[in-house]
Amino acid sequence: MVEQELFDNRITGRLVAEAVMRLFEEDGTIYLTTGYFTWSGFLTIRPALVEFLARSPENELYVVVATGADQFSRLVATALWELDVDDRVHLLTYRDGFIHPKLYLRDGAQPALVSGSANLTWDGLGKNLELAWYYAPDDPSDPIFQTHLAWVVAFLQPCETITQADLARVTRLRRTTRTWLSKGRINIPSMVRGWLPFVDQPTTAEWEPLPGLQTTDEPWQRR
Repeated sequence: MVEQELFDNRITGRLVAEAVMRLFEEDGTIYLTTGYFTWSGFLTIRPALVEFLARSPENELYVVVATGADQFSRLVATALWELDVDDRVHLLTYRDGFIHPKLYLRDGAQPALVSGSANLTWDGLGKNLELAWYYAPDDPSDPIFQTHLAWVVAFLQPCETITQADLARVTRLRRTTRTWLSKGRINIPSMVRGWLPFVDQPTTAEWEPLPGLQTTDEPWQRR
């Protein structure tokens, strides 16, 4: 029987942390892809992770995270490396742009996944209003699960192992600065335009549906 449930830290009364830690209850390979993985997030899942690795020598963990100064820390990396006594904890990063997905997935005889808005921080796992979907099919060939697994496998292909050099303070600060400056180049001009009362704002007549979309209720692009 398929099991699915929503977690949001507030409205449902269920913490996202509970959904993520369910992944460690069964054996297999766990993938954690996240934009932020902080010390508070690591401490939240650490007991479940330690038990998962100790339970079977076949169990493996892949973590893909950004290495900006505000997204990841040497403390978390060191703690994960210390758990990796037999090359079953793989710490990776994606270097071609900002990492923003939050997908946590267990591949194995009893698959499951958690997808939503929460990063691996305590704010995401237990404090903020988030929305996370827990999905556990009764068959590994389930098409919804396989679609998510295929995405994770494809995402890992260009990823590279995180090294000590990645965690050097200067390197991490440089990446953080580059990320935020890039965001500023994209957003600031349009934000400033919106603030100026004497600048004509676009009307709906200036916008058209994105290619392939047929209704006026769909997202729009400017002509």
